[in-house]
Amino acid sequence: MEENYTIRKAVDSDAAAVKSLLEELENREFDLTVFDRIYLEYLHTQLTLMYVAVQNGNEILGFISCKGQSLLHHEGLVFEIQELIVTTSHQGKGVGRRLIDALKPELIQLRAKSIEVTSNKRRKEAHAFYQSVGFLNSHEKFTIYF
Repeated sequence: MEENYTIRKAVDSDAAAVKSLLEELENREFDLTVFDRIYLEYLHTQLTLMYVAVQNGNEILGFISCKGQSLLHHEGLVFEIQELIVTTSHQGKGVGRRLIDALKPELIQLRAKSIEVTSNKRRKEAHAFYQSVGFLNSHEKFTIYF
């Protein structure tokens, strides 16, 4: 059965549904005040793109955020997916692929050099997904937590 959903830019009123999706991804609850502040910051920051997959007019199935910055060593704009989540019941149905595809025309228009994504080493299914949509495993990421 074909999925019936649309992809559109995220708006202020999507915050609660996006928060719920990200809590599903991270398996924890977020501080509402902090989440809302950052969500609004994302919405109103130039070179930050956010899209949602919506079914039945208001049920959000998926979310993607992508932030861009000019990098010296790339001599131009590089975008990085910050969050990509599709609710468990809709994974494997093309929603994530369509969310990534929604970014591409805007990235081309902005003359982006590339799009990158970082995924936790334990998320093997996510790694397979990213490779299936054209990402190359080309870097190692190192982190210091505070």
